[in-house]
Amino acid sequence: MKLLAWLLFISVAVQAQPPVLLREDFSSNKDGLWWTGKGDNYMISMERGKYILTTVQKDKGRFITISPYIDSKKDFTMEATFVQKSGTDNHGYGFLWGDNANGKNHSFTVTTTGYFQVMSPEEKPKLNEWIVTDKVKPLGQENLLKIEQRKSRLYFFINNQQVLETEALPLYGTRLGFITYTNMVLEVDNFVLRHDLKINLPPNLATGLVKENLGPQVNSPYDDLGPIITADGRTIYFGRENSPENIGGKTDGEDIYITTSTDGVTWSKSKNLGPPINNAETNNMAAVSADNNMLIFCKSDGFQIRKRTKAGWSEPEYLNVRFKNEAKTMEANLSSDGKAIVFTSKLAQNLFYSTDNELSEKDVYVTLQDEKGNWGAPINLGKQINTSGDELSPFLAADGRTLYFATNGRPGYGSYDIFMSKRTGNSWTDWTEPVNLGPEINTNSFDAYYTLSAAADYAIMVSDRNSIGASDLVRIKLPEAIKPDPVVLLMGRTLNAKTKQPVSADIFFEDLTVRKEVGEAISDPNTGSYRITLTKGKNYGIRAEAKGYLSVNENFELASVTEYKEINKDLLLMPIIVGESIMLNNLFFEQGRPALKSQSFPELDRLVEIMQENPTIKIELGGHTDNVGNKDALKTLSENRVKAVKEYLVSKGINKDRITGKGYGGTVPVVPNTTEANRQRNRRVEFKIVKK
Repeated sequence: MKLLAWLLFISVAVQAQPPVLLREDFSSNKDGLWWTGKGDNYMISMERGKYILTTVQKDKGRFITISPYIDSKKDFTMEATFVQKSGTDNHGYGFLWGDNANGKNHSFTVTTTGYFQVMSPEEKPKLNEWIVTDKVKPLGQENLLKIEQRKSRLYFFINNQQVLETEALPLYGTRLGFITYTNMVLEVDNFVLRHDLKINLPPNLATGLVKENLGPQVNSPYDDLGPIITADGRTIYFGRENSPENIGGKTDGEDIYITTSTDGVTWSKSKNLGPPINNAETNNMAAVSADNNMLIFCKSDGFQIRKRTKAGWSEPEYLNVRFKNEAKTMEANLSSDGKAIVFTSKLAQNLFYSTDNELSEKDVYVTLQDEKGNWGAPINLGKQINTSGDELSPFLAADGRTLYFATNGRPGYGSYDIFMSKRTGNSWTDWTEPVNLGPEINTNSFDAYYTLSAAADYAIMVSDRNSIGASDLVRIKLPEAIKPDPVVLLMGRTLNAKTKQPVSADIFFEDLTVRKEVGEAISDPNTGSYRITLTKGKNYGIRAEAKGYLSVNENFELASVTEYKEINKDLLLMPIIVGESIMLNNLFFEQGRPALKSQSFPELDRLVEIMQENPTIKIELGGHTDNVGNKDALKTLSENRVKAVKEYLVSKGINKDRITGKGYGGTVPVVPNTTEANRQRNRRVEFKIVKK
């Protein structure tokens, strides 16, 4: 019975241990988790299944850390075996944990002469003093060190014997690892980190994801950071730190570089964007518009933009929204419709605001553009997204609803992990519970700066694992569980309808059902190229406007879209010339009747604006049908539809004497009436300029 009770006790004790968060036997470093390299005083390597720290100068040691997520309020344990092979034997080696960027940390070390010490900035009994012990084995022999936190108490073990107990110590940061204090060869093995942690993962998350390095054409021996991919997936902007090719040379913090691709696989040699984008300071580019014709930059008090011009990029101009960011850094992303900027900042409205200078916790905010083009005061996204920790690098996918962001305030695998949440309604404070993107995207270190094209087939992010340089740009194929909703990428050129030459135009898209403008873009002034991302389930009206031209209008019904799709469509702008006819594409009538549907009003309101802006213009409306039915009835229907359009224009203040009209029935088709699609094209209303 005593044996049974003892076995039961052992079983319960084993089961009560926190689950394994990380187990490392140092047989390989394929994921690049553990740093290896050398400096003036040290060399760190992985050989024969051991992690070896070699330091050569007395009284000058070295520490090496990783950054897994640790919740200081939860139980955890870490253990490893250490063998000091040679060197000075009366200085410590062992664990370091709770480390932050300012070097504030705790350590648990032993000497092979028979002492141990727990060092800490905290003032508690038996801390910060060497204590003699007979539990330490001498030089050349293996010592098992273990730290255990249980119910707000810390326990320290040497070779399975407890040597000290104290209150739990605060974690100043997430970094933990190994430390030596003097010259020695130290071998570390069998590192195990356990933590009572539940990570919220998406259901049915696929495994086998591989991070593919974008290669030496893109990456450099320096830190390549902060990728921003365009909607079409063919251009990546990114930062490069301390490169001699930077405008300010190696002393410059960061310049913006660019690489392009025709297929998303093979990328051009990355090049510095040069002036005026880069200068001898840190250049913090935050986002590129979906049309690739506007850049956004973060400033300490707001945002600046540059627009593409025929001569290059415009001078920077501030957006009207201003605020005081008290954090050292700031990141932002522009929504694909151009109407929202999500960003991270430390403002007085932060949910867990602190005046402690050591705390730089940021929250995710959004600023929204109103109908007059003004940007509103920052809106905190709320506690469903923000935590008492630090949020950074937000990215809003092309669907306008799926948010990816990094945080150290939620259970994860490393110091910062990337999470995903979806907006559930029209409010910017209603979100699903964020899910961790999983251990094949996130690591036991720092993960952030994640970006997607409109296709959302691959993510582009930064990794220092198996990198060419300090950190590199990589891509990873996304499983369905962490993809945004599919969108349509509409792209083409804005052209003069007569000459087919490029025209610089403003492009607007409306939700015809609710009669609301939902996005805008601009076309490249040199090529006329444009790109717009449209979300599924809506009926859109697209119009392009340019001074001296009649705006063109197109209709796109996307109710049935279930997967990503690309549509090429040139938008033709008609120069204002007497005798030219323009089709009103977004007019909708009730079946077989002349009654206008409400979805037609945005198109007609645009015609009202044209006539108001050009008060001398007179037009003739022409009504057309297909050829199915009685010819006289079709002619009457077309005349009545013209009459309905004229009445609407007059109701909006246009003088009736400026409008004439005629119904042609089915006598003037634009295409043969051989298919339903063609017959739909023939059922139309046009207007012709009869006087300029």
